[in-house]
Amino acid sequence: MTSAIWTERYAVNTLVVNGQKRLGLVGLLKILQDVAWIHGDHLGHGFDAMMARGWIWVLARQKLVMGDWPTWGDVLSVRTWVRPIEGVLVMRDTEIWSAGRKVGESVASWLVLDAATRRPPKTGMRKQGILARDDGALDLAPARIAPSDDLAPLARFRVHTSDLDANGHVNNVRYAQWILDAAPASAHRTRVVRDYEVNFLAETSVGDAVSVEWDGGGAAATDALRFQGRREADGRVVFAARLQVVPATAA
Repeated sequence: MTSAIWTERYAVNTLVVNGQKRLGLVGLLKILQDVAWIHGDHLGHGFDAMMARGWIWVLARQKLVMGDWPTWGDVLSVRTWVRPIEGVLVMRDTEIWSAGRKVGESVASWLVLDAATRRPPKTGMRKQGILARDDGALDLAPARIAPSDDLAPLARFRVHTSDLDANGHVNNVRYAQWILDAAPASAHRTRVVRDYEVNFLAETSVGDAVSVEWDGGGAAATDALRFQGRREADGRVVFAARLQVVPATAA
């Protein structure tokens, strides 16, 4: 039987923990991506089924809010579903549970593109009969993050083959890794991410050089940080992100 709500269990193991022995941002984003693909395949709209139509899924926006970060050895129960489709975007809600408590939630907006033209097909997912959950939508929505010309260069990354996913472009999780790699080392010891929000604005591929820019951070214990990635070849902003961080002792 096809299930509108899908639950998958994940161990917080060495594949997803960070240097503080907690589930890391990158590890969690990989889990969110994985459970979306598993459920999509179950619904009949996984990678192979979409490619048979000449289509691909791409992540347009994502917002993640964490109340607590599970630690090494914990087990996650990840619940996900698709909201009723109202436009060109397909909204996917996800809850992260650990030890009987909801510790986080995420909403991602996915876009269908023609694999060859990289443009939305004339007939989108509204006519594909995707099974959605009619109730229980999370009170969360990824907002538009406007590119800025006022951010300062922080680090530079060259796209390598290992950065690419099955769609042939840099995977969404890699951009989060670049942000964390660009951040000061001291921040990883003293702060944890409470909110993460990102817009994906353009594709990047092997050979591209991307400058990660930021607003310089702040001195407050709780900071809202702005990041974006600018492709050096044409100056185009390829992603824009916001992170809310709190002292590690508050996690």
